[in-house]
Amino acid sequence: MKKLLISTLIAAALVLTACSSGGETAQATATPAPTQEPAAVSEAESAPAEQATQEEAGGDIYAAYVQEFPEVGTMVRPVETEDGRELILECELDNEIDQLIYDSYRNELTGDLDGALALVGDVENYRITVENAVRNVQEGAGNQSYTLHDMDILSLEDVQSAEQRYLDVIAQEVADCGLTQWTVQEVDVSWTYTEAEQAKGPQLDEGRYERYFLLGKAGDADSWKIYDFFWEDFLPEE
Repeated sequence: MKKLLISTLIAAALVLTACSSGGETAQATATPAPTQEPAAVSEAESAPAEQATQEEAGGDIYAAYVQEFPEVGTMVRPVETEDGRELILECELDNEIDQLIYDSYRNELTGDLDGALALVGDVENYRITVENAVRNVQEGAGNQSYTLHDMDILSLEDVQSAEQRYLDVIAQEVADCGLTQWTVQEVDVSWTYTEAEQAKGPQLDEGRYERYFLLGKAGDADSWKIYDFFWEDFLPEE
């Protein structure tokens, strides 16, 4: 998939992400996102003392990485709500991870708070930002549309080539959240804003971006959840 690298994104304030199952927190900085977009918990600055390295937090985290999923071949149409918002799908939903990501965007645009939170792992900060995004839509702001151009599970080799600061964050979250399986989904997405959102002055322009979602299964859970996401600089520039 074509990588879209946005060099103008700047680092934002420190964010704390915690899983109640782990009892610890991973401290990292976030690349700013629009107010209706979940805040990225990603780029670590100089690591604080309590920030575990990849080895300390997750050990061999790659042993739990999943890069192949059974095909499901789900067929869906663009979703349009009563407010004229659209979710446009330009690729096929090949597996349960594709469906999960699609559902997360759909639930946001339709203002389905319960549905949106049902797809989120036990990460307080991420759940709050998802809730804020949905409530933003419920109040008439947020996105007018999302277009999902392509979705792919990253290979293990690609994940291992990611920036080390992100791998350390992932290792911390895998450990804190008790993830027995995890994966990273690359999503090629573009969006437009409502007039109400444009009036607020969103932090990112309308356009096309690359996002990387961290998904996992905690303990013996049957279903996959979304735990975090990262922006264009997750993978090193080619």
